[in-house]
Amino acid sequence: MSTIESPYVLGIAEKPQAARRLARALDEKSKPQLKKMRGVSVFICQRGNKKIVIAPAIGHLFSISPISKTWNYPVLDYEWVPSYIVDKNARTKNFIDIFKILAKGADEVIIMTDYDREGEVIGYLILKLLLGKEQAERMKFSTLTRRDIISAYDKREKELDVGFLNSGLLRHYVDWLYGINYSRALSLSLRRVSGRFKTISIGRVQGPTLGSVVNLEEELNLFVPIPFWTIESEVTIENKRFKAYYEKARIETQKQAIHIEQECESLVGYVFNVSNEEKNMFPFPPFNLGDLQRESYKHFRFSPSKTLEIAEKLYLSAMISYPRTDSQKLPMSLGHKTILKKLSEQIEYGSFATEIISRKKFKPREGRKSDAAHPAIHPTGNKPAKNLIANERKIYDLIVKRYLSIFGEKAIILKKVIEIKINNHKFEVRGSQILSEGWVKYYKPYFSLEESIVPNVELNSKISFDFVMSKEHFSTPPRRFNESTLLNKMEEEKIGTKATRAGIIKTLFDRGYVQGHVIQPTPLGFAVVDVLQDHYPVLIRAEMTRELENIMESVQNKKMEIEEVVLSIKKELKSLLTQFHKKENEIGLSLYQNLQQSEESKIIVIGKCHQCKVGELRIIKSRKTGKRFIACSSYFDKSIKCNVTFPIPATGTIKPTNKLCKHDNLPIIEWQKGRKKQFMCVSPDCPSKKKGKTDEK
Repeated sequence: MSTIESPYVLGIAEKPQAARRLARALDEKSKPQLKKMRGVSVFICQRGNKKIVIAPAIGHLFSISPISKTWNYPVLDYEWVPSYIVDKNARTKNFIDIFKILAKGADEVIIMTDYDREGEVIGYLILKLLLGKEQAERMKFSTLTRRDIISAYDKREKELDVGFLNSGLLRHYVDWLYGINYSRALSLSLRRVSGRFKTISIGRVQGPTLGSVVNLEEELNLFVPIPFWTIESEVTIENKRFKAYYEKARIETQKQAIHIEQECESLVGYVFNVSNEEKNMFPFPPFNLGDLQRESYKHFRFSPSKTLEIAEKLYLSAMISYPRTDSQKLPMSLGHKTILKKLSEQIEYGSFATEIISRKKFKPREGRKSDAAHPAIHPTGNKPAKNLIANERKIYDLIVKRYLSIFGEKAIILKKVIEIKINNHKFEVRGSQILSEGWVKYYKPYFSLEESIVPNVELNSKISFDFVMSKEHFSTPPRRFNESTLLNKMEEEKIGTKATRAGIIKTLFDRGYVQGHVIQPTPLGFAVVDVLQDHYPVLIRAEMTRELENIMESVQNKKMEIEEVVLSIKKELKSLLTQFHKKENEIGLSLYQNLQQSEESKIIVIGKCHQCKVGELRIIKSRKTGKRFIACSSYFDKSIKCNVTFPIPATGTIKPTNKLCKHDNLPIIEWQKGRKKQFMCVSPDCPSKKKGKTDEK
């Protein structure tokens, strides 16, 4: 039983750190009482005549689980169960127990989780499954500052946002239904054909995303470079050399290019026009999550998931607003003057913030995108309670400087163009001069302006060309995705959400479907897409996922009922899986053949396994650790029961020699790194290696 005297208001926070900040803000003396219950920090605060007990979750305390325990498909009936039952590594049991205990003394409940779909679902499931209630009051805030928390408490809603809640629940149901059914269908089709079990996972968002990566790779493999020509030239004006741009950026044939070169061989032209034009450059819009992730990757090479992780830490430290937002809007109600005054007290931003305050213009430049729940990402002005680590400092600096820049004056650039003719062939010399740096100075080093000042020239004056020559080029293939451009592709295709896209990309890496900073599909990724493309293309096309996203949006806007949507999806899924079942052998065989090819293409065979006498010793690279080792082919074929493994050097090239060691009859490999080459037995315990160590001593 709880030792906290009842009655009290029970506040449900999403995470322990958020619970601490909420309690400090709501307690009238800013000194809430801390009570440890089963290792969980619970906070007791007093506000007016109310005692408020704030207990944290640790993210999701419940997971969806199939009601039937048979490993088959279709699986259409499910239930919410404590996540520690589904995942033995989940540390949620004590948190669940605490809410059960605290429920008995609570006469009111306030949901204080993050105001988004996931926060709504987390709070609702605790409310329903642990407290036995369907409704509660709801606090809505975008920062964990004292000002926003007190305002959210005073203006709290009388009930949950049903649209947000149902949209969040529906997303969980849909993702779970598609994920478990198609993963089981693919895995079982492989096992029934080959007798071999391997989990082949695919989801409604993972499929189209992986399909995009594979389709691009196939496009690259089929790419044929096409030749074209350009006209390259330079001029000298007042003893300074400038590039001159030919009127056509691309010449299709060599004959045309040579003809232009010949007609310009005099290398003397005349000025027929000079133009000067002032160009205004306005600040970039404030950050939403996608923009922040792209800019972070550009400057720091942080993956989207890493950027989100750092941003959430800054949010929990009350240094920035809630990061999971699509908005590029910053309403005046946020109190920009107050935020700027706080920033002026931070050494790094003091002079810029003071300069902005002195102009007394606090209306920021905004973008077009909006979000129903939160404004754009912005600093709160709060100083860090402790020194930030390097990566946190980078993201914080990027967010603050972007925020400062949106209050800056426009930048003004003078664009100058000198137009020159040689024999009726037109060239341009282009220059630029910075008249006013404006907002750009606040956003350095993340953006800067360059200038190239061109001297003044008179009309009809002669200009000497240093050369005019044709140059052959070849068309280049499209670039492979990196994590930033893949995120952008997902946004363009409208698959996934701001909160899930980074996690989907990470999942593709974790499952071994893609690899590298410049993303390439692995043989396994190719195999899965090839099979689905031939037999079940709906899973790797964006249309289905986009349609489901639109349906979830309609549920959020209360235009559709969640029950009828779930029923419709179950019926459609059952029909699709019936079709899959009819093709199961064909799909399984195709999958097995593709997997065999992929495994053979990436594995180097060292020799026969000396222990089981059946398998082969192969060089394998672990997808989890990136380390390589030698193992029996049982690593891939579970029908071979053998656990032989040998360590090998982490770097350098390794080749089989087809020779056996005289000491233990195990294979000898050739290892080479740079100019150094060595032949060695695969066994770390081989007497030859011990002898080598003795010789070294």
